[in-house]
Amino acid sequence: MGDINRKEDINTAMPDSVGLVERKYITFGTAEDPFILENRQTLPEVTTCYEMYGEMNPSADNVILVTHGLTGSSHAAGKFKPDSKYTGYWESLIGPGKVFDTNRYCVIAPNVLGGCRGTTGPSSINPLTGSPYGLSFPIITIRDMVRVQKRVLEELGVNRLKLVVGGSMGGMQALEWGVIYPDMVDAICPIASAARTSAQCIAFDECMRRAIMLDPKWNKGEYHNGEAPAGGLALARMIGTITYLSDPIMQKMFGRKPAMQESPYEHDLHARFDVERYLHEEGDLLVRRFDANSYLYITRAIDLHDISRGYGSVEKALMRIKAKALLIGIRSDILFYPHHIQEMHRQMLELGIDVSYWEMDSDYGHDAFLVEQEKMIPPLLEFMNRIDC
Repeated sequence: MGDINRKEDINTAMPDSVGLVERKYITFGTAEDPFILENRQTLPEVTTCYEMYGEMNPSADNVILVTHGLTGSSHAAGKFKPDSKYTGYWESLIGPGKVFDTNRYCVIAPNVLGGCRGTTGPSSINPLTGSPYGLSFPIITIRDMVRVQKRVLEELGVNRLKLVVGGSMGGMQALEWGVIYPDMVDAICPIASAARTSAQCIAFDECMRRAIMLDPKWNKGEYHNGEAPAGGLALARMIGTITYLSDPIMQKMFGRKPAMQESPYEHDLHARFDVERYLHEEGDLLVRRFDANSYLYITRAIDLHDISRGYGSVEKALMRIKAKALLIGIRSDILFYPHHIQEMHRQMLELGIDVSYWEMDSDYGHDAFLVEQEKMIPPLLEFMNRIDC
């Protein structure tokens, strides 16, 4: 859902880049002083991978936190190697002179709890057993991800955030930041996200999880010493990819074109349309960089997203927000329909929150905040001016 890392596969170097970057790590917690999750289960140790662009000022109040989507990573901008053709997923937004100007701000991009790209998740080694957690990893929530991020920021000496911004699951994190830490955040910008996950989103997520769990190689989550459930994870990704796009863009990109323009096997059971080829390629790409159990845990965290939990209602949760807010919807999004975000906008206005709504006109569906991210530059620039006033 909102696979931010897809942009890494197609983006190329741009001028005014943040340049070379490195992954950094912070570890906290012990068996005697574990990290306590929302469900009261514990993790004896948590490692978080993050990247930092720009310099933190002496008062550490110029920090922008960028949060990612389902299978994303901490790599939001820059390159790891000079000769790499891949840059971060929001390269057009982060860097010197860009919307999130690294000459003025320090941008921090962490990988989420439960992931497999440098942060503790089900594929990590449990320090108490010496083996991968697998399904012994506790259930996590978006709120847990945010609480881990707060701990990381405290370790870095950050007590105030200029902005928390992210798309899809990243937008859920931005909302939770505004709700649970209202005195720490100046502004939030949830993109293609809503106050709670809809039944339709949960249904798609369950189909993806079932695809993984029905793969015999999944072995009830105990596959780390053998062959991973690549087929199940690839199928889950194929299902997800369908939800990230829209019918108009799929017609434009693929229509009914065969995978090969002139195939003598067009009536063969195994002959493929171009859209089928694309889905298989997307599945294969994810298998190379993501863990199946992490996919299960993170999609469940997305399902559990509901800012009202513990506050009685969505309105009471929103009432806690003191930050300025920009809500961004996408006209063709079928995961977080614009009317869901518009409803949250209406509620926030009625509560007296300084909030605005902007809708991206795009046929790219949910993934538009990655594929056509440049369209967000004008409203984001205007919002940054509001924050700095």
